[in-house]
Amino acid sequence: MKPRRIFLVAAVLAIASLAGASVTSAHTLVDPTTLTPPLKAFRICYQDGPWVKCDTSTPTTSFTNQANTDFDLPCGTIYESGTVTTHATRWYKNLLLVERNAQEQIVGTWSLSPVGSSRTVAFAADDNWHETFLVPGDLSSDSIVLHGSSLRVPALGAEFHDSGITMADGTHHGHTSFTDAAKAQLCALLTP
Repeated sequence: MKPRRIFLVAAVLAIASLAGASVTSAHTLVDPTTLTPPLKAFRICYQDGPWVKCDTSTPTTSFTNQANTDFDLPCGTIYESGTVTTHATRWYKNLLLVERNAQEQIVGTWSLSPVGSSRTVAFAADDNWHETFLVPGDLSSDSIVLHGSSLRVPALGAEFHDSGITMADGTHHGHTSFTDAAKAQLCALLTP
């Protein structure tokens, strides 16, 4: 019994010694304006081992009745309204940008009315991208890979949909469908 009691007392003392301990961050803040390319001063950047890591996320933004000319629909131009939420992180090495990751969510509706007063159809996107900068610090040297659901229209299922992965060389693997039949179905949903 004696060894068990000693162990119990030692465990209680060890736990009690942690009661006054506080959690501290080992991260050192870095001035984002000293990076290449520089970020605005309000961005939060910190040293993370050999890297500087910066949060470049943006607040959710809204858009209303913007013309979308991406699709040549037989029923006319579609106008879209919705919200965009983006979370992004940049990594710098030797204060030069070397990687950027982002996740984006778009939720909205399409209408044939420039003021949104006619029927609407919901659309959404949930995609991510990863950029590597072949020349550190040079935004024009990015190599980007995009993956996820770039567009989906729930009312049309797989008929009006783009998902998969697009490689840096432009090669796409996945499902893309914007057929004339799907465009006609979309028009039928939008036309009174």
